[in-house]
Amino acid sequence: MAQPPAVKRLLDTFRARKPMRSTSLIITLFGDTVSQHGHTLWLGSLVHALAPLGVNERLVRTSVFRLVKEGWLEADRVGRRSYYRFTAHGNAEYERAARRIYATEDTTWEGHWQILIPLAITERDRDDFRRSLNWQGFRTIAPGTFAKPGSPGQALRETLEEFDASDKVMLFDATSSTLGSAKRLRRLVHESWQLDATAAAYRAFLENFRPLQRWASRQRQLDPEAAFIVRILLIHDFRRALLHDTPLPEELLPPGWPGAEALVLTGSLYRALAAASTEYITDNLEGGNGGLPAAGASFAARFPNIRRS
Repeated sequence: MAQPPAVKRLLDTFRARKPMRSTSLIITLFGDTVSQHGHTLWLGSLVHALAPLGVNERLVRTSVFRLVKEGWLEADRVGRRSYYRFTAHGNAEYERAARRIYATEDTTWEGHWQILIPLAITERDRDDFRRSLNWQGFRTIAPGTFAKPGSPGQALRETLEEFDASDKVMLFDATSSTLGSAKRLRRLVHESWQLDATAAAYRAFLENFRPLQRWASRQRQLDPEAAFIVRILLIHDFRRALLHDTPLPEELLPPGWPGAEALVLTGSLYRALAAASTEYITDNLEGGNGGLPAAGASFAARFPNIRRS
């Protein structure tokens, strides 16, 4: 069906990306949608859901195969149909991300830093361990030394448990000394956390989605398929921007930091899309027991401090 102009522009922009990174898009769909509606999805429904985004069946199958091989997804086969869900590893990784994406974790900063030094992480786990730390906001501040503002939090505890690494790292709780240079600290943060690139990613995100926010605010009733498409791309692109970001305290950020506006836009637009997109999901997608069920209670808890615009 023909999409509204604002949605069509968004789709055209997404389809023009090279490479498209369809595996990442599928992870977004499973994390944002399938995790809230029964946890399993028929492969045919995945093909149907991604077709409007320009992802053809062959690419879906290739991407799913890759995600199974990488340990993100696993399958149940019933007759000639395959049903997919997150593995325990895939679910744990996305849940750690979800606390940031949907703003459900407390990011209040009390001046503490976490300093982590890996001592005995196996070569097999090294890249995955570093990737998990990076997502949580740790950055390399010196050779072999990672730092992050804030307390260890649930995500780090889960990572150490997952990699059986509690006795393979040194973890320190630190504070910024008044003897140190505040200017040097800000420069370290700016460079190590690559704030210029992160700000640019947020500005590009805002430029893409402000028209969608205006479009949604003008509709008395949103088309379910259009709402679903915008919701998936909204979370996918916000997640991509967050990959480069850490919830740094305001006093360490440049003035006019665009991440704050990006979060408010994402939360308010997501809430505006929720009802219509959920209608599309339950009416058109299938899991292991037929149509996908209604969303679980955690869905309503997303973006708890942001109102619908």
